[in-house]
This record gives sequence, C-alpha cells and structure tokens, in this order.
Amino acid sequence: VQFSLYGFRRTSMEDIAKETGVSRASLYSYFDNKEEIFRGLAAKLHEQSLANAESHLKGDASVGLDIGSRVEAALLSRLAPFFEVVAQSADGSAIYDDNNRLCGDLGLASSERFIGMLTTALSAAARAGEIDLKAAGLTAPATAELIYLASGGLKQGFPKIAAIEKKMHGFVSVFFAGLR
Repeated sequence: VQFSLYGFRRTSMEDIAKETGVSRASLYSYFDNKEEIFRGLAAKLHEQSLANAESHLKGDASVGLDIGSRVEAALLSRLAPFFEVVAQSADGSAIYDDNNRLCGDLGLASSERFIGMLTTALSAAARAGEIDLKAAGLTAPATAELIYLASGGLKQGFPKIAAIEKKMHGFVSVFFAGLR
C-alpha cells in the first residue's frame, strides 16, 4: 500500500514497518532493504496475475467461452493488477518507472511465460477449429506475441480501468474476427 500511495522513493522502511504493524528492526530481520520488499511484492503480483490468466485461458469452450473471450479475460487478468497499483499512486508514472528499473527482469520473465500460455491456448483453439491461423498467415507463437504487445499499448496514458476494459474488448473482438 505504501508504495502505491507514496511511490518507491518516498516510502521508507519506517513507513512499511508502521503499515505492517511490526518494528523496523523486525522488518530488517526479513528484508535487507525496501528494494527487496518492492521486488517481492512485484514477484507476488506477477505470479497471481499469471495464475489468473492461465485459469481464463484454460476455460471451457463448451460452456460458451470462445477463444476471444478467454484471451480477453486473460489479458485483463495479466494487465489490470499492475495498472491498479499505478492508478492508485499520486505519481503513477514514477511507480511504473521504478518497477521497470527494479523489476524489469521479473516483468520480462513473466511476459515470456504469459506469451507461452497464450501460444498454447491459441494452438488448441486452432486445432479445435475455433480460429484459422494459417489463413491469416500466422503461427500460434507469432499471434500470441502480437496480441500481447498490441494489448499493452491500450494502457497508454494510464486511463481508468473501465476504459482499458472497453478498449480491450474492442481490440480482441476485431482481432479474433480476422481469425475466423
């Protein structure tokens, strides 16, 4: 909470200790510094977002969730938690920059895992006849990367989450209409 409210630079170990209800000395017995705490929180957020995204991608098409709906839900699960942290901060762009500086490796690894999950889901959808990647001249890995990179641009300017959801729905609808 402290990082999202005050940013990385203005948050101290004392602030974190007060927020968590422990002494600063106790906090230092678990963490060397606030960078370690920030990275730990980022890692947890990545793991949660990936688990949620994976559950959406593995959703059951037999109950009416087509591949586009599953991908849309997965993309929102992947992007929304990070966006919400940035949106809560008085200086969201600083949080975004600090996250890239301190946790860029975590973000890259998480993105690669997500693209892998997306590739698997798209391959299965192509085998099931939900989409036709060959007619579009695409492979599942190339499509997964394209969807992921393009969807990341929807958060430009840090709009409200409702605006991102609306943009995501439009993007996914248009994209998957071209694959049917």
